[in-house]
Amino acid sequence: MRIGYTIVSCPLGRMIVAATERGVCFVGFGDDDAFLASELRKDCPAAEIRRDGGFGPWVSAIVENLRGQQPRLDLPLDVRGTAFQQQVWKALRRIPYGKTKSYGEIAKSLGKPNSARAVGRACATNLASVVIPCHRAVGSDGSLTGYRWGVKRKEALLAQERDSISK
Repeated sequence: MRIGYTIVSCPLGRMIVAATERGVCFVGFGDDDAFLASELRKDCPAAEIRRDGGFGPWVSAIVENLRGQQPRLDLPLDVRGTAFQQQVWKALRRIPYGKTKSYGEIAKSLGKPNSARAVGRACATNLASVVIPCHRAVGSDGSLTGYRWGVKRKEALLAQERDSISK
């Protein structure tokens, strides 16, 4: 697989967006470009990876989303996962912008009410953050549980979404 990536500034610090010819396959956040590139390589060890700016419109759409200017991201995806992970990721994309659902609610919506922990694991393995909005999954009490890119970033994402829909 060939993957191109770019790293840009965004409201959450630095953001890496990687894609194949089929769609976005990785989105991540951090403060250090080398760290972000190493995370991509760690998650896609068999891929041919190179820095490439050939998918600027997708990057722009994600940045606009982070600024509250494009609430709906209908970007093409090229993410691999089990059938269950794919179901969870589709369910996450159906959660409205600015809203959250608990892991248990997501599990129930999939007809698997006892699989909240598996839903959490599917969120943790999501490589296309924001495009697959795993930040909208919360604990049963509404608490912000883990987020690969930091709970502070998860909190900022949710606050930005709430703020932009209340304007």
